[in-house]
Amino acid sequence: MTTSRWVLAAAAALVVAAVVVAASVDWRFWYRWYTLPDDPGEWPASYYQPAVAIPGDPSPFFPIASAGERSLDDAALNAAADWAEAHNSAALLVLHEGIVQLERYWQDIGSDSLFTGRAMTRSLIPPLIANAIEDGAIESVDDPVGRYVPEWRDDPRGEITLRQLLWNVSGLENPPLAGDPDPDNKNSRVSLSSDFRAAALDFGLENEPGTFFALSNANAQLLGVVLEAATGQQYESYLNQRLWAPMGAGSAELYFDRPGGMPADYCCFRATPRDWLRYGHALLMDGRVNGKQLWPRGWVAEMTQPSPVYQNYGYQIWVGNPAGPVRPYMQGNPQGAPHGEPIAADGVFFLEGGGYRTMYILPEQELVILRLGYYDPDWKTSALPNLILHGVRETPQVDPDS
Repeated sequence: MTTSRWVLAAAAALVVAAVVVAASVDWRFWYRWYTLPDDPGEWPASYYQPAVAIPGDPSPFFPIASAGERSLDDAALNAAADWAEAHNSAALLVLHEGIVQLERYWQDIGSDSLFTGRAMTRSLIPPLIANAIEDGAIESVDDPVGRYVPEWRDDPRGEITLRQLLWNVSGLENPPLAGDPDPDNKNSRVSLSSDFRAAALDFGLENEPGTFFALSNANAQLLGVVLEAATGQQYESYLNQRLWAPMGAGSAELYFDRPGGMPADYCCFRATPRDWLRYGHALLMDGRVNGKQLWPRGWVAEMTQPSPVYQNYGYQIWVGNPAGPVRPYMQGNPQGAPHGEPIAADGVFFLEGGGYRTMYILPEQELVILRLGYYDPDWKTSALPNLILHGVRETPQVDPDS
């Protein structure tokens, strides 16, 4: 071989080696890692890449009450808006009996702005599970994961049930959800890698399934893995076809691990405040929207039943009031959301994401309250609903003898 050919062959070998090394170390993860925003919990819109559009099928928004037509007292609504603005909010929407009572925006956010719900995203999953059961793609929430995930078919993790994933009592390991970023943390991998499916499957078994509550990104991501395997559809397609478009919502976005890969179904869904509110109303109505049943009737009642292990969590959604002022994210761990005094309503349940994004559903009062925004050190989960509950007008009682 001549010297020039030898040099060309060596150069080609180096290129191949570089490609192999780049693939093996997941260059996309490291690119994301080294370009993390200063606040890794609040990514700018430009960081959610690649993103895939969920087209939806927009329908008219709810009617908006004028000042003289509101069914909630103005003083209570204004107090809630003032509290929200003072606590780093970007949007506050209040829906009562199907009519918008309040719609306020701050911090350059408007009704058509896409806003990430962060962990509110995982609360979109349970109705899709219900629909997959109705479709016959999944037999029941007590199916073992190994039925749908071949890598776990002969693994103890394969015995974890869908119900245990929904309740966050899977027993999978619990790396810290917050604190200083660490590239070796498995939660970092499930949010930044080029293969969210593989990252979720890498979580090991730490506790006996069904015995320990821990809010987990991996649990929600695995439910998406199951949905794709069971339905034979991509998660984003099933979401749009069976929930988002029939609900009348408009365009939204899912954050993907790589082009043509899998979305983060536990986090970072970006939708307008008005479309987030539509989903809250759909939950309030148990899926009955615009004359259509979006999921099997009675599902919300099942979805909001807490597990025997932890009283404040249902199927990927928060329920009720904790025993103390903090709602723990993990059994036996003090880290959690500052809840404050109890929410003064029975049957309340709510979606919650990082930065205290929260959508409350109060069935007895036919109320949906959406707060989008960012972290505030003086946040209390119960503050907004309790302020608004002061404004619920009692129906006048008629004296039958008058």
